[in-house]
Amino acid sequence: MEECRRWLTSAQERDVPIACADWAFFRPELFKRGGGAFPLGNNRYYLVWVPENWAEIADRKVIVSLHGTGGCAEWMLNHWYQTTDRQWVLVAMQYYDPATGQYDDDAVIYDNLRAVLAELQAHCPLSGSEVFYHGFSRGSAQSFPVAVRDRAGDRLFAAFIADSGCAGPNYPTLRDAPADALRGAHFWLWCGENDVSTVDPARTTCRVMEEDMRPYVEEHGGVVDALIQEEGGGHGMFNDCSAGEHRCVSRTAENLGPSLPLLFEYISRTP
Repeated sequence: MEECRRWLTSAQERDVPIACADWAFFRPELFKRGGGAFPLGNNRYYLVWVPENWAEIADRKVIVSLHGTGGCAEWMLNHWYQTTDRQWVLVAMQYYDPATGQYDDDAVIYDNLRAVLAELQAHCPLSGSEVFYHGFSRGSAQSFPVAVRDRAGDRLFAAFIADSGCAGPNYPTLRDAPADALRGAHFWLWCGENDVSTVDPARTTCRVMEEDMRPYVEEHGGVVDALIQEEGGGHGMFNDCSAGEHRCVSRTAENLGPSLPLLFEYISRTP
């Protein structure tokens, strides 16, 4: 852990871009809590937070979270940090550049995920850890093609958590995938009953997950461990929209709602 802490501290001396200028305040707070921000190339970056007692934890979990459309890594790390008291490593990766409006495709995303985890492994003790992919909205949609690439590649992830987004079976990486492309992949799917799908605005995200994505995963050899359809839910399981879709507030440890405890339990008992 000494090397891990030195590496995290070194982040304070690096020139790392930030996608959301109004979240610049987050960096000093992350550094104060022992986290770091690291460049990834092509104006991308990722954030890391490692628990103080990580070396003493027997059942180690690593969460790698990807933001949604127009989002930033700071949002995602903050969502996880303020809701869970589990001693998990938290990672959030930026794959969007607001200056150009460019989003990385699933091939670049997967290559960058490999680079992030390799660098983390090189500096911090990750041996024996289970790594989970979490994606929100667009990041959720990317969970399916990223899973196809991961099963054909390094098999980095123990499970894929798809939060409020679907790629659709005709997305090129999914359309062109072999019949067994997801063999051994595990998925935990979440949708809010009031969330309208961006893939098919005539349906809700829940319907697209139930009618398209669950069958796709299962037909390609994967396993859907859960499909949680939250009553009254909106867009994002880290958002409490019970007061109405346009009056959502971020969930905290004091306001987890019905779904986050189920997710945290799933992560805790996987594999």
